[in-house]
Amino acid sequence: MSNFYKIRLLAINDYDKGYLNLLSQLTTVGEINKDKYEENFNKLPECHKLFIIGDITKNTIVSIGSLIIETKFIHNCGKVGHIEDIVVDRNIRGKGLGKMIVNYLSKLSNDLGCYKCILNCSNNLIEFYKKCNFNNNGCEMSLYY
Repeated sequence: MSNFYKIRLLAINDYDKGYLNLLSQLTTVGEINKDKYEENFNKLPECHKLFIIGDITKNTIVSIGSLIIETKFIHNCGKVGHIEDIVVDRNIRGKGLGKMIVNYLSKLSNDLGCYKCILNCSNNLIEFYKKCNFNNNGCEMSLYY
C-alpha cells in the first residue's frame, strides 16, 4: 500500500474533509450540518471507534470504517468487536483500501482482547470479506423503524 494513505481515528474537523459525503456512498446520511456533526461526535462512547484512511497528499478522506466493542457476560465477560460502515470512495476502489481498513479494524479488535470480530454485509460483498479472513456464518435479521 502506498505511503500516501494513513489510517487514523476520525477527528472533529473531518466534517470539512468530506466524511459525511463518503458515508453517503454507503447509505442515507440525511442533512447534518457542522454543529450537529460536532454534537454527535462529542457524544460518541469510548467503545465506538471511527477510523478513516486519509490521502495525505490531498488531505482528503478516501475510506472509513467503524469498530464497536461490545462487552458480554458470556465467554468470561468477554468482548466482541463489531465492524460496521466500511466505505471506500467509489472513485478509487480496487486499490486495496477496503482490505486495509477491514484488516486494521479486525487486528485492533484482537488487540483490544475481543474473542471474536463480526460484521454484516450484503451478499455481493461476501467474497470480499472472505479475502479479509471472515467466514460466512449465518444470516442477518433486521427490524427497521
